[in-house]
Amino acid sequence: MNKIDLATGGLALCYLVNDGEELFTYRSSSRWAFSRLPAWVPLPDEVRKNGWSQAHVNAAVALIGIHWVGASLAGRRSGGRSAWFQNATAAWGLHGFIHLGLCAIRGGYVSGAVTAPLVIGYGAWAWRILRQEAVPRRVSIGGVAASLPVLVAAHAGADILLRAHDALSDAVLGGPGDEEC
Repeated sequence: MNKIDLATGGLALCYLVNDGEELFTYRSSSRWAFSRLPAWVPLPDEVRKNGWSQAHVNAAVALIGIHWVGASLAGRRSGGRSAWFQNATAAWGLHGFIHLGLCAIRGGYVSGAVTAPLVIGYGAWAWRILRQEAVPRRVSIGGVAASLPVLVAAHAGADILLRAHDALSDAVLGGPGDEEC
């Protein structure tokens, strides 16, 4: 295994560590964040009051993992040259600062903050390795920004999956509130 393999695989590993933390803490942080959004932001009352459900968090973390792990694999296949990998790595490292910034705004812990230094450190280390190995740079502002709609899509996808699961459960089990099952 060479340095490029370590750098590209590091994105997937770092995702597992950071989002592993979020699996256990995101729900309470979403409750805090959503309760402070302006009334004009369209959110269901339940989500505004209680944050995302744990089932939603689980599904969203799994779905966003497709992006991070997919970028990691694209990076490995291309020897670090993949624009997807490079842009995702830049976005990943920068998102660590968002965790820390939210901590400053809140004046306390926000989901992902414990592992945010790892996220930032990985991003800086991976870029150093790519430079040392003379990998051509393929990063763009649009490419880095593309991770944001992927995050939104992961949360929308989680909502769709949970609604489909509920509808299927209702159809198979005879509707909500069926005490026999």
